Amino acid sequence: MSKNIVKALLEVSIAEAIFFVVAWYLQSVVSTGYGWYSKAFMILIGITAILFHGNPREYGLTFGNFKFNLKWCIHITLIFLLIWLATLLFSALFGSFTAVDPKTLLVDLVWFFMFVGFAEEMFFRGYIQSRLNEVFRKKYGKILWINFEWSKGTMIAGVFFFGLPHIFAGINPFTGNVAITPAVMVMAVLACFMGVVFGVIVEKTNSILVPTILHGLIDFTAFSLGRLTSMTTSNIAVGIAMFLFFFLIFERLLLEEIN
Repeated sequence: MSKNIVKALLEVSIAEAIFFVVAWYLQSVVSTGYGWYSKAFMILIGITAILFHGNPREYGLTFGNFKFNLKWCIHITLIFLLIWLATLLFSALFGSFTAVDPKTLLVDLVWFFMFVGFAEEMFFRGYIQSRLNEVFRKKYGKILWINFEWSKGTMIAGVFFFGLPHIFAGINPFTGNVAITPAVMVMAVLACFMGVVFGVIVEKTNSILVPTILHGLIDFTAFSLGRLTSMTTSNIAVGIAMFLFFFLIFERLLLEEIN
């Protein structure tokens, strides 16, 4: 293993470790809403690290080909919006709808798109993935069934720095909490998969814009519908939306030429 690889791995590991320590501490001292502070800190770390390397455009902080990226953001949003509305209608018709203050949904919108979608895509894909792809040169020729070249650094970032650390959601050394439940493990496995998917989209678009929107839509759909209907219903809705994404969008997005 070369010195450059060791240096990059050490750098991003320290950055992520700093985030977790601060997030755990905030969780132990702030009774509610600590996530707003921890994700703001994640944004700060990511932007600082990217600016330190002096090439924000190479680290995904760009709109890339705006017309191309905007088109796919709209297509993805329409799929999730259709499923969201259909789920609400179904729930209302069958008596499982719960009214929620619109302000709560607005807060959810800001949280999941800015403090989850943007924060995590900027940190994990914009910073960590881009940094690792500077030193890991191996390429893969296929993602799922699609012939598309993508990088080893993307896999490492998606699995080991984004996906598996979801296990830490049930751990906090400051409070002594250790709760690695089956649900947490399932979430970590799904996050590993989606971390790679998000990363491959970044490699295609040279921007974190599309994965930020997709990430935000997944979480907003799951939790907003969870408030309005039930978590079981919302998870089914997200599953349908993701099936449509992979069936209708993913391959076309990766294979379409960017003019």
